[in-house]
Amino acid sequence: MTSVRHRALAVLLAVAPAAGLLMAAAPAQAAPSTALPTVKSVSTSKTSFVLGSKAGCSKITFTAVLSATMPSTDYLFSAVGVDLFAPGASGDDSYDGTALKQVGTSATYSGSLNFCGKYTAGNWRAEVYGAAVPSDADDESDVQITNVVKVGISLKRPSTLSFNASPEPVKKGKKLTAAGTLKVDGKVLSKATVQIYFKATGAKTYSLKGSTTTSSKGAFTKKFTATKSGTWKAVYAGSSTKNTVSAADAVKVK
Repeated sequence: MTSVRHRALAVLLAVAPAAGLLMAAAPAQAAPSTALPTVKSVSTSKTSFVLGSKAGCSKITFTAVLSATMPSTDYLFSAVGVDLFAPGASGDDSYDGTALKQVGTSATYSGSLNFCGKYTAGNWRAEVYGAAVPSDADDESDVQITNVVKVGISLKRPSTLSFNASPEPVKKGKKLTAAGTLKVDGKVLSKATVQIYFKATGAKTYSLKGSTTTSSKGAFTKKFTATKSGTWKAVYAGSSTKNTVSAADAVKVK
């Protein structure tokens, strides 16, 4: 486990010149007179990913806007960092992290991390903060931290849905069967709810007609009475770890 202070120090060590933070013999100086700025806002290039467990990695870019630039006076070194936490991780157990680079001479800092299919699906979080080592620091416990801004990032597995409404065409008043198979991340998904909708020809919206549950093989089936020509649609709503998916099939009623 890595504490907040240790994470910040790791960020600084990753970007600081070797002689910068490791000057143990540097003479003691007065406490810093320059206060650390505030992290005002954080934006990301993406807030959600749909990746299979065997998929590669995608970049996610973080951009932090501070109330002022990170100080250099009275500090051995300062930087802005981002830590990435897996779903369910404790407050101090970060999965990955990096330092953000200053954009020109502005108070904006930006940088990227990989977000990969092999990661655990669910709700991840990123924490962005500034960190600085005072000139009079005795050890890593003296690292100073700004406020921390948290950002949520969703990782879901891709869902696929095969669907067929039959027979086609069907006689009015006869039974029509809506059937298909649901898979998530390439594997059949059992005990999942699939909702069946219908939109009559010329109508603008779908109406919910019923729901069914997938079998151990991911299959689902539901019978309805055919009354009008139109389009039938199967919908799996997904979850915090599985992406939503739908499929449709038009049927003519004679």
